[in-house]
Formats: sequence, structure tokens, C-alpha cells
Amino acid sequence: MVTFFPMPYQDETLYSMIARYHIWSGNLNSKATLKDLFNTTSVTAGRELPANIKLLINNLSCKCTLTVDEIIKKHTLYKYYTAFLPNERATYIYDLMSEGNGSLIFTALGMCNNNMKIDSSLKYCNQCVESDRNNFGEAFFHIEHQVPGVLMCQKHSAELYICNKSTQIKNRQEYLNLEFSISEKDTIVAPLNRKIIEHQKEFIRNIDSIINSSFRFKEMNFFREHYLKELIDKGMAENRMKIYQQDLLRDFKNYYGEDYLMLLGCDFDVDNKYNWVTAITRKHRKSFHPIQHLLMIEYLNIDIEDLFNSDYMEVRKKTYKNKTDEEKTSQREKWLKLRNEYPNENTTFIRELDKATYIWLNKYDKKWLSENSPVKKTYGHSKKIDWEKRDEEILQEVKDVIEAIYNSSEKPERVTVGAVGRKIGKAYLLQKYLDKMPKTKEYLQEKVEAVKVFQNRRIKWVRENVTTNGESEWIVMREAGVR
Repeated sequence: MVTFFPMPYQDETLYSMIARYHIWSGNLNSKATLKDLFNTTSVTAGRELPANIKLLINNLSCKCTLTVDEIIKKHTLYKYYTAFLPNERATYIYDLMSEGNGSLIFTALGMCNNNMKIDSSLKYCNQCVESDRNNFGEAFFHIEHQVPGVLMCQKHSAELYICNKSTQIKNRQEYLNLEFSISEKDTIVAPLNRKIIEHQKEFIRNIDSIINSSFRFKEMNFFREHYLKELIDKGMAENRMKIYQQDLLRDFKNYYGEDYLMLLGCDFDVDNKYNWVTAITRKHRKSFHPIQHLLMIEYLNIDIEDLFNSDYMEVRKKTYKNKTDEEKTSQREKWLKLRNEYPNENTTFIRELDKATYIWLNKYDKKWLSENSPVKKTYGHSKKIDWEKRDEEILQEVKDVIEAIYNSSEKPERVTVGAVGRKIGKAYLLQKYLDKMPKTKEYLQEKVEAVKVFQNRRIKWVRENVTTNGESEWIVMREAGVR
């Protein structure tokens, strides 16, 4: 039985507590420490979601007041990683951490198919180190600094440093004590600017709410339903089944900026229909990384405490209750007024003028809306399309757009069939009927950029327009958005 064990500091990780014990005990190697604390040497040094915690507690002195529940919920990242999981999955992970097989924990999170890169490096804030030394006589690893996606210290609005020893260590059973691991060669997690700091403040505030509160676990699609509700209110969706994905993707990327999304490992290609932003708003049976949920929550301006305290899925049917005749009359008058003002326009045009009215009518008065919308024009097929003529017309439009892209003084964008199609307003035509326009097809095949060619063009632009001579290569690559 261990006769002494360091009591945790506020916001300290269990990993850090064991690392401090290792130094205090005078043990010469990690296996001696594992034998002291766990009565076995087969335990690995879990940094985020450690296991065998019940073994540890049972081996401590009876005078020690620490409990399994206290350690898991206050001194590990359990609450962060399970916040967006259903109750059964979160309970299973809790049991694995308490007395189960630690090797199954990350598999149980359901993120094995997620493209998010797992970063288990240890991080610290220089100002927190000095403050801890002044207050406690020693520095320790803070939980908030180890949360994936956190790039700065909230308390000091300062850059975090990566403990390089934690990335080089080969022994999976070794515990690094921060006091003996800091090096002048340690690098910052990411350079900060005003925009990153503002996003990080909101990001960390939401993490604090998760870690320091006791929310109830939700069903798998609870968060998706809430996101859809906000997307509809935001005008990014017509209903639960129809989301304006391209508008959403462009607005989402514009809100955060590509550089910030890349720092969090959450960048995506708007032309890839399997991107994570699209996937998280569709009905799914998979888990998403907490970072992805937190980005969506901030983008939609959702209060995270209201979100977790909400029973939206349970009361969703009440949202669709019958509306009064007065409400229907008011919405109908708005729609009819627009129809009278634009008698020759179609439904899509009128809808864009007042999306809120269209969405309301489509949800609560759909039959009337159908009967009072412009009749969809139908076109006979007796007139054969002159594809040769169309090929010439489209080719000229394509040439103009591609020339404009290459000659632009703004940050370069990649020349792709999809990008060109959107700029000329004929993306569908190029995607579905390009084979019928051989001249346009040949020209596009010649001008469309491979990823590497585009990256080189963007790097060249950054060197000429953003950075100065002698700038570090990693800064150039970061500004160019190239990994």
C-alpha cells in the first residue's frame, strides 16, 4: 500500500499527479512507480483517458480521500470526450477507465473512422509555470492546456508550448514531470493573432462549461436536430431534409478562415460531398470529434448550457403544432404580395426574397403554398439542343473565368471544374454534360490544376505578397495553407 500520494492541484491531470509522485518517491525507473501504484508493471501512462484508476485508489492509504469518480471527472478528459456521446457509450468508457481494458477506450469513442489527427503531446503555458512555482513550489500539467483544439492559455491569453520530450518519448510507461521536462527547444502550439484569440476564447469558454458542469448525456442525433433548427432560423436550410449545403460550407469556412480550421485539423473541401460539416448535419450513426461539435456550436451562436439543458428532441413535435388562422393569414399575405410584385418570376426567385416566409408556409401551410406558387414551367423536347453552339459559348465563358483566376492579385484559388462551373453559374452543366462539349472538356483538362501545382502557385504568391525575405519555411507553408 502507498503511504503517501500527492493530492491534486485544481485543474491538474492524473498523469501529472503520478509524475509528481514518481519524483517524490525517489524511484529510479517507471516500472518501480507502476508497481507502487498499481501492483503491476503492465500499465501504460495514459495522458488523456487513463485506465486502471480503481486499482490505483484501492492501493492508496485509507486516509486518502480521492475517489474513482473524482479522478475520472475532474482530472482526466473524460467529460470532454464523452460530452457528445449517448449515455450507454459514456458509461462504457467510464467503466473501461475505472477497471477495464484501457486499450479499448479510444475505439469505444467511435472515432476510429474520423480523419481527425490524434495529438497526445503534453502542453504548458510559461506564465502558468511561473505562477504555479510561486503558489505551490512546483509546476504541473493543467487539464485545460491538454484539451485537443486548445491553442492558448485562457487565463493569460498566451501561447501554449509543446513539451518536446513528450513527443520524443519511446517508453509508453514513463511519466514526465513538467519541472524536469521544460526545454528551451520547446515550440509553440500555434502563433496567435486577434482572430484566433477571439475564436479560442469562445472555444475554451464552451469547454469550461462542459468540464465544470454536470450535463445529462444525449441521444445520438440530439445535437444534429438542434443544429438543424438553428440552420433553418439562419436561412441555411429550408427544412430538416433540405439544407443549402454549398451556402453553409462557404459561410462556415468564411466565418473561421481556412488557416484556423487547419490548425484544429478540421479543414474541408467544399467540393467533397463527404466533408464533416455536411456529415454532422445529416442523420448519422457515427460519432464526431468534440472539436467539430464545438466549432458548429460557435458558428450557430448556440449557448452551450442552453443546448445541454434542452430537451428539444423530446418536444420537437410541439414545434409543428397547428398555427392559428391569424398567423396563416399574415404569412399568406406576405407571400401573395411578393407574387404580385414579381408576376413573371418562379418560386425559387420569390423564395430567395423572403426565405423566412417561405419556410414558415412550407412547414405549416404546405398545401396552400403549393396552390399559390408560380406554376413550374415545362419545356418540350421537340427542339434539339445545338451542343456544338453551346460548346463554343461555354468554352468562351470558361476561358474568361480561368484567365481571371490566374491573373488575380488576390490569394490564389485552385482551378477545378467545380470552381469554374460555380463562377459561370453552370456547375451542373459542366458536371453532367461535359462529354457533349468536347472543346470545353479539352480546355478544362489542360487548365485544371493538380493539388501539388496549385500548392506551389500559392506558396509562390505568399512569398511575393505576404512574407519577407528570410522568413521561416514553416511560416510560408502556414500562410499558404499547405501542410
